[in-house]
This record gives sequence, C-alpha cells and structure tokens, in this order.
Amino acid sequence: MSRRFSIDGGKTVVTALDDVSNYIDRGEVVVIIGPSGSGKSTLLRTLNGLESIDEGHILIDGVDLADKKTNMNTLRADVGMVFQHFNLFENKTCLENIVLPQVVVLKKNREEAERVARALLERVGIPDRENNYPRQLSGGQQQRVAIARALAMKPKMMLFDEATSALDPETVNGVLSLMKELAYDGMTMAVVTHEMGFAREVADRVIFMDGGRVIEEGSPDRFFDAPESDRAKKFLEQIL
Repeated sequence: MSRRFSIDGGKTVVTALDDVSNYIDRGEVVVIIGPSGSGKSTLLRTLNGLESIDEGHILIDGVDLADKKTNMNTLRADVGMVFQHFNLFENKTCLENIVLPQVVVLKKNREEAERVARALLERVGIPDRENNYPRQLSGGQQQRVAIARALAMKPKMMLFDEATSALDPETVNGVLSLMKELAYDGMTMAVVTHEMGFAREVADRVIFMDGGRVIEEGSPDRFFDAPESDRAKKFLEQIL
C-alpha cells in the first residue's frame, strides 16, 4: 500500500507509506517500531480507515478497505483502536463512554450495553469508576476506559497507537499489563510502541519501519539480538 500527503498548499508531497506489503495472522501480536515520522502511526490508521491509501489494498478478514462499497462503520467495529490521548467523551461518564458506541453502532439495548460495560470495567480493573467523568481519572485510568470501550465492540483485531506514551511512569506498567493479558488471551493485535521490553516479551513478530517503508521484520529475539539492517542496528543502539 502507499499513502502520500500534500503539504504547504500542495507544493510538497510527503510519502508516508511507500510500497508497504505485510500481513497479520489471526491471534498474532505484531509490534511496529521505528523513529518518529517513519510511518508507524499512519500504517496503523490505515488499518481501520482513518487514513485512506493512494494505491493498493487492505484486507481485514476478507473485507477490502479500498473498496468504496465497504461499510467503514461496520469495519471499525471489527477493528478496535486505542489512541495515545484516549479520545474519550469528556461530558460522558466512564460507563456512558462504553455504553454509547454499543447502542449507536451495534444497536444493543441499553440494559445489555450497561451489563457489558460494567463487566469490562471490572476486567480492566476500575469497576468503581463507572460514574466518574474522564477529568476525574488519572491518565492510566482513562486509557483503561478507552481499552474497555474498544473491547465492547467485540473487535476481531485491536490497534494500539503509542497507548502508554502520554502516561506518567507510574501508570505505564498497569496499562502494559492489561495489553499483555489481551495478547495472552489470543487477541489479534498491532501495536505501535517505544516500550521495547513489551515488544521483546509479548510480540510474535517485530516490524521496523523508516521513511515510510518496512526495513526489517522478524521474531523479537532475532530482531533485538541480531538485527540485519544497518538502520535497525543504529536505531537500537540509540534506544537500548
């Protein structure tokens, strides 16, 4: 797939993704790493249609995102996404943040949606926060609500875009532990992160990107212990 952006009034074209071709198997955890501006987040955003592509195809469980007939709302229910900055409704309680998309998108009745929401708040470790608003929560708690909201849609795949980078150090481990639980439960996951310990421990495969391209990929042990490309070696020398 390819994705290009025009900037400066269309005078300059930046290629965010350049001939990227890859796959994610059902139940696989793929961690995408690389320097800032390498195309990691853009790649993730294309996987649920938040960014369109200029060339190529993206197939999610046989559904082509590049097909104009594809119902993107239905597709996004199948591909949950957790962002860096939570994106919760500030005027809604934690419970309502999880209930609302179930009612609007999945057409569930409210009683069932609330039952699911409460069960998920229990799962993510904050059952006592259902009546709190996002402003009354820590960053880590807000991210847990965001994860619960995504899970409420019963997604086939979860995307995490730097889900811990906006958190203070004391709350990072809690969110990473929750992500690990999802991985161990068999959730298909694509994760953009700078948490190399998480990548080494949880990933089935690591993809390294630079300049909008996939430079290298492999198992965590092979990538971290014996990277093949000079660019990956230099990157790891700077961050490890």
